Amino acid sequence: MNARTARRKRIIRVRSVEHQQAEANLARANGELANLVELAKRLETLRVDLAMAKGAVAGRALNTIGELAMRLDIAQESLTAPLAGASQRRDQMGALAQSAMVKEESAVRLYERSRKSAEAEQERRDDANRPHRPRAGMRLRLIEGGAA
Repeated sequence: MNARTARRKRIIRVRSVEHQQAEANLARANGELANLVELAKRLETLRVDLAMAKGAVAGRALNTIGELAMRLDIAQESLTAPLAGASQRRDQMGALAQSAMVKEESAVRLYERSRKSAEAEQERRDDANRPHRPRAGMRLRLIEGGAA
């Protein structure tokens, strides 16, 4: 293995680690977004389940239900910005992971090309250093006692 091939192999290792880190960041961003979406669904479910009782209800109970509904609405509204941010981060991490994968594949292709080139060069050198052997093809031989 020549220096160029060794350097490209090191580059592959670096690119592979970068790709793994990008994939881990993407998974983390997906998890964060999924948690926020789940939280939004739970808030929506709580808000829907907060129904008024039929019939005679005490004033304090109505006041408490109204205050709870207002707090749930505020919590849901304040969750929209983190949801948008998490979605944007997930998209960015996806693009970075894609870019890292492309770089890794490119480094692998360059390494393979360099390795094949080095092998061909080594084979050429080995052939150049091989002693000459006459071919075993058709040769003229003089037959003793034959034509003079």
